[in-house]
Amino acid sequence: MKTGVEYSCDAAVEKLDRFLKAKKLRRTPERYRILEQAMAFPKQFVVDDLVQAMATAAFPVSKSTVYSTVDLLVEAGILRRITAIGNGPARYEKLEDVSHIHLLCEECGKLKLVKDLNFMAYMNARKFAAFTTSYYNLTVYGVCNDCARRIKREKSSNNKIKRTTK
Repeated sequence: MKTGVEYSCDAAVEKLDRFLKAKKLRRTPERYRILEQAMAFPKQFVVDDLVQAMATAAFPVSKSTVYSTVDLLVEAGILRRITAIGNGPARYEKLEDVSHIHLLCEECGKLKLVKDLNFMAYMNARKFAAFTTSYYNLTVYGVCNDCARRIKREKSSNNKIKRTTK
């Protein structure tokens, strides 16, 4: 099992080149600038972050261009889409350090990346019939500590209100 695939920007450019050529798609400057900006993010990002980064880099492009390019980068295996909760936006991350766990808060949508060495060792030791594992991506849904504290405070204040109205 691979422990990670690290893409430098140069490797990502080469991978995008091969992908666009194989799909007979145009190699536009916008696609490569969006790739460059996406690779510059140290952690997960949403498309709005990427649109803002493009504008800051004095290379503004439409949101639809960014969305379509990000979809291409996912299809090319350069980025990975992280499923959103509820109405929240999808997040994206580079395919580096691929084997990890996402902790996703169902209340606020906060996403935390963690590595559990025991779980990684277990997964690395697993063998599946007629299947070779490349990497895994586990998402654990729950409530972050900030939201848990807020919920507890809200319940406490609701109980006080109920007691004073009786």
